Amino acid sequence: MIKRLLKTVSVLIIIALVLAGIFFYSIFVSVENLTVSYHTIQSEKIPADMNDIQIAFITDLEYNHFMDKDRLTNMIQKINEVNPDIVLFGGDIFDLPLTYVPNDATKQEVSQLLKTIQAPLGKFAVLGEQDNVDKNVKSMVTDILKTSDFELLNNRSIRLRNGSQASITLIGLDSLIGGTIDISKAFSNVNQEEFNILMTHCPDTIQLEELPKTNIDLMFAGHSHGSQIYIPLLGALSSDEGAQKYNHGKHTVNQTVLHVSNGMGTTAMDMRLFSPPQMLVYRLRSDVKEEKTEAKDKQKNDTNTSNKKSNSE
Repeated sequence: MIKRLLKTVSVLIIIALVLAGIFFYSIFVSVENLTVSYHTIQSEKIPADMNDIQIAFITDLEYNHFMDKDRLTNMIQKINEVNPDIVLFGGDIFDLPLTYVPNDATKQEVSQLLKTIQAPLGKFAVLGEQDNVDKNVKSMVTDILKTSDFELLNNRSIRLRNGSQASITLIGLDSLIGGTIDISKAFSNVNQEEFNILMTHCPDTIQLEELPKTNIDLMFAGHSHGSQIYIPLLGALSSDEGAQKYNHGKHTVNQTVLHVSNGMGTTAMDMRLFSPPQMLVYRLRSDVKEEKTEAKDKQKNDTNTSNKKSNSE
């Protein structure tokens, strides 16, 4: 009886220690540890001049609450260590800016930090629902992005180049929550024959019927924070408006690769479990056509060699 009781107590102690360890990690370690998720996307529509270009997508800083200068400095250092050619920001600089109102020093601080992000082919951004909470906040965020060398793509597109006229297209849409989406304006100069990347804050934007999905090869979004707590096999602990269907990870929707980032910061509680802070890094590959050509050339050479052998015989 005593042995059985001791076994039960031991098991309970072990379970309590494991749970305490998980709790400690999710609060004190995971929230600080920006992970880099690497991916490669291949397409014949990617020009040769854009081959091997690296695009980094970051989102949801949620600064001025749990995210502070030291935490963001360390994360930006990791971003620069990746050496991205292009950096995209998916919105929400501040967490609850009407509650935790940024003062002038905080605005300058976050602007200077974002300015240190290096990207030789450009830095681009869209707004999130926290950035759109009112006109004053929107104006403040827009000024910070401009000062830190991010170009705001609010319902418009831009062509990205690498030393030639060959290009891919980047499209930015306003936030589904709090913003004003203008799909017609954003896609007015988008060509289906080109490689097109869509960046927006809320992943469920992809469900809008008027969105021309056949014109989108790759789509980046954030907003959900990956739920912050994501239980294996069970999924997200909770879901937010704008990220109820697509709130975590990589999906293929029709012809579009949609990737939802966990974001960098936290909100409501400074805790992450199985959903660490995240930066997505995509390498563009334009060699699909070249690989097909090489295969055809190899097949042609094999046929010629076979014919030569037959003729010699």
